[in-house]
Amino acid sequence: MSRKIAQFLMLAALVAVTSVAMADPPARVGRVTVTEGRVTMLVNGEEEAGNLMNWPVTSENHLTTASGARAEFRVGSAAIRLDGDSDLEVQELDDERLVLRLNYGTAAVRLRDPAMLNEFEFLTPQARVTLAEPGSFRVDAERAPDTTVINVFAGNARVEGAGTMLTARTGKRVEVRGDDIFTALARRDDFDNWVAGRDRRDEGMVASRYVPADMTGYEDLDNYGNWVEDREYGTVWFPRAVSAGWAPYRDGRWVWISPWGWTWVDNSPWGYAPFHYGRWVVVGGRWCWTPGRVVGRSVWSPALVGWVGGNNWSVSFGSGRSGPAVGWYPLSPRDRYVPAYRMSSDFERRLVWNHRTNERWHERYQDRDHDGRRDGVTALPSDQWGRGRHIPVNNGARVTPQDVRNVPLMTAPPVLSSSLQRQTQAQPPRQDWQHNREDRFNRDRDERFNRDRGQDRHAERERGPDLRVPDRQDQQRQPVLQTQPQPQQPQQPRQNWTRTDNDERDGWRNRIMRTQQQQQQQQQQQPQLQAAPPQAQPQPQPQRMEQPRHEPRFGGGEREERGRRDAPQVQMAPARPAQMSPPPQPAAPQPAAPQPQPQPQMQPQQSQPQQQHQQQQRREARERREERMENGENRR
Repeated sequence: MSRKIAQFLMLAALVAVTSVAMADPPARVGRVTVTEGRVTMLVNGEEEAGNLMNWPVTSENHLTTASGARAEFRVGSAAIRLDGDSDLEVQELDDERLVLRLNYGTAAVRLRDPAMLNEFEFLTPQARVTLAEPGSFRVDAERAPDTTVINVFAGNARVEGAGTMLTARTGKRVEVRGDDIFTALARRDDFDNWVAGRDRRDEGMVASRYVPADMTGYEDLDNYGNWVEDREYGTVWFPRAVSAGWAPYRDGRWVWISPWGWTWVDNSPWGYAPFHYGRWVVVGGRWCWTPGRVVGRSVWSPALVGWVGGNNWSVSFGSGRSGPAVGWYPLSPRDRYVPAYRMSSDFERRLVWNHRTNERWHERYQDRDHDGRRDGVTALPSDQWGRGRHIPVNNGARVTPQDVRNVPLMTAPPVLSSSLQRQTQAQPPRQDWQHNREDRFNRDRDERFNRDRGQDRHAERERGPDLRVPDRQDQQRQPVLQTQPQPQQPQQPRQNWTRTDNDERDGWRNRIMRTQQQQQQQQQQQPQLQAAPPQAQPQPQPQRMEQPRHEPRFGGGEREERGRRDAPQVQMAPARPAQMSPPPQPAAPQPAAPQPQPQPQMQPQQSQPQQQHQQQQRREARERREERMENGENRR
């Protein structure tokens, strides 16, 4: 075999392995734990509302809270909470990354697992936040226009924004406003008190001894069940306060979520980890959950069930109706999980249930269910599948024991109707929901900014004239003093108040400081500009000369006459450089500055004798007038 053929085969094998690896779905998925008020979630381009408890959270999801509402979702031991009027985007959530973006509103984050520090990243329109150690912080984005505030309550947070990166320790506050960044002491509010109350529930959990920290949903097991040591299955968990005849996967709903397909969403407050990890078994006539021994990172599954039924299986339901049905049952440690979605062989091995101590446990009990009986079978009529993306399930959908012997197994669950999948297959889900999200976010952003802008204008009317008006006038008048004012004309669109414009991101403080510096520079250059105004625009020059003419008015009649006499001289000054204008025209604007320097020196030397002569004439005329007035009084 030649070298080229060998290289081609190796490349083909690498491409095949890569394509298979890319088919693996995310092994880490979050969970919605709390919803108070109106909370909506964007999933596969569609908006979900209502009861979102135990809803899976993955990449490209969007959580939005209305005013006065609150929400919480968890990823392993990490907890993310949202206050009212907030919009959070889950940009990336998989085995290697957890990237969140707060478009506007308030969010609190707490990370407990050190293994997640290098994977975590929190973004806002103005800043980027990462953690150097486990801790907690709160972020407020766009509560004030173009402003992000980070309050660090535990640990060290790295904040990048306004072209600067700094580390905020416990008790510090960082504010990124436009191109400025400030630090101060952290401040708490009512939302932080609610977050602290949620964190106290996680202290001293018994479940953390039996399940790994990256298993999402374990935090509610202690409050709704008991842990018991079993000789066959290891440590198992029994749920409390369940009804008689209860079985797993019987009180909730099936939801179609890409890329997994049918995903189970349980109605129980503890119903997340036991339905997406581990297995269910019957011990002592009661259902219990056995997490098993986790090797590596826990792998999430949409539902650990086996499927039965079809057109050849008829079931009698409690309502008196009978007909073809499709059912499911919880997998035991002896059953092999066969997912309906694509995955690699390595990913499938990670889904195998492992015993805590005995590695040959599967071989010992592989023939246990030789009679074909399936425990906890729940079924629905076949015609209910494919009608929509949500299928509710209640306790009345159980199957009698005589109907579950030798039930026909299904190799795959039913598929959603092609008409409902067409929208998802025609366009990638990311483009659909991202387009809708951007439209909604831009609309909400404009409404919020117009409302804030209207309040600012109302306050300006009550307060009186604003300092920004003369500043903008100075900026518009500045090109008159330059030889090439055209490049500064495009700055005028900054009055459109577009929040995404980079020019508008400057704070008012910097603008006032810059305008003050410009005014000082203009006052220093003012004598030179009076003596020799620029040739490009000689007409507006008298406007710049109004201020020096007004200043000497309060000095008496002699100064008044001198001001009237000097004004024509300054106006006539441009006539002299007009003759010399042809040579300097092709030169750059910089050489125009040295021209006024010799002229102020020449003009005083030429006008000084004339001024002395005119002053002497005025004194003589004034003396003659005084003599006439005295003679007239004497005559009277």
